[in-house]
Amino acid sequence: MNKKIDEFILGKIENGLYPGAQVLVGKSGKVLYEKSFGSMLKGSDAPEEKVTGKTLFNIESITKVMVTLPVLFKLIEEGELTLDERVIEYIPEFGTSDDKKKVTVRDLLNFTGGVPLEDPAGCLEAAKAGDLDKAWTVHYTQKSEYKPGTKVLYSDVSCRILGKLLEKIIGKPLSLAAKEWIFDPVGMKNTMFNPPDKMQCAATGTSDTGRVLRGEICQDLENYLGEVLGSDGLFSTAEDMFLFSKMLLDGGSCNNKKVFSDIAVKEMTEGITNFEIFEQPVSGLHYILSGPKTWFWEYALSPFSYYGDFVSERAIGKMGGAGTFLLIDPEYDLVVVYLTNYGQPENTLEGETSWRKYLSDINPMKLCNLVLGNL
Repeated sequence: MNKKIDEFILGKIENGLYPGAQVLVGKSGKVLYEKSFGSMLKGSDAPEEKVTGKTLFNIESITKVMVTLPVLFKLIEEGELTLDERVIEYIPEFGTSDDKKKVTVRDLLNFTGGVPLEDPAGCLEAAKAGDLDKAWTVHYTQKSEYKPGTKVLYSDVSCRILGKLLEKIIGKPLSLAAKEWIFDPVGMKNTMFNPPDKMQCAATGTSDTGRVLRGEICQDLENYLGEVLGSDGLFSTAEDMFLFSKMLLDGGSCNNKKVFSDIAVKEMTEGITNFEIFEQPVSGLHYILSGPKTWFWEYALSPFSYYGDFVSERAIGKMGGAGTFLLIDPEYDLVVVYLTNYGQPENTLEGETSWRKYLSDINPMKLCNLVLGNL
């Protein structure tokens, strides 16, 4: 297996598909394979730019399952929140229509709240000008795109709103709550928002406005919003992501401590939570937008799954839009972490053609098949 993974990743780098990568395969709590490849910066072979095990990768939407989802379930554990509470109980401004007044936390977790995929009109301009109050107000007051509870539609806007809801309950930024409740107890020393040492981060090109994406997230709007969000913002390493995944596979236990209860982990990671209304995927883009999910996790055993053909019915995964992937398969006690600095300027993933190219270039499906087929 090791030689095959080496050849797979080196082939991608040699063909110019991405500059660098980290790959880790863990099974039954042990690391079977861990290696860093290539450069943090495209076109550079300088020794100081070499990817190491300590290089931080922009994991974008994996933030949703490593921060937003577990912080929410920690609040449920502590009796501070329930899934069927309405959003307007915490963000009254959200209730701009009768339908929106009925949207629950569960709806936001399932992408069934009617929240549009597109960013609210005027939000980018307000955030760029530093008027964050206005930027968040237009988030909350944006019109529903569809009747809540009738459709699954992936939306970073929805996740940002949920992140603000959680911050209103905990009284601190998500970054601090995640560090206190998750990262420190699990020993994740290289996982953070807004990394202070940008040169420790793998670069992912430039944004739509030409902003250099090194230690900063891809979307210009989210950069203006401060980068500590329920949707994106986290930087991490393959090693830390394995530690997080191992904690989940161990029922919430880590270092002889319970980070989460067994039942909280079960509720966070098992079953299709949008089973009544998800759409059978007909493409890779459709899979992420409206396919089967376990809350913010992608349900891995699905047509057009990013996680290959050998996963079990218990497998879950999460994709980060800058070229990062995490697979957890409890049936095989298996973790696959695949991090690249492929990059994702805002308009890269619009439409089927660009999405197919993104998946073909990085090809997590083939890597997962290679791992599972050669254990």
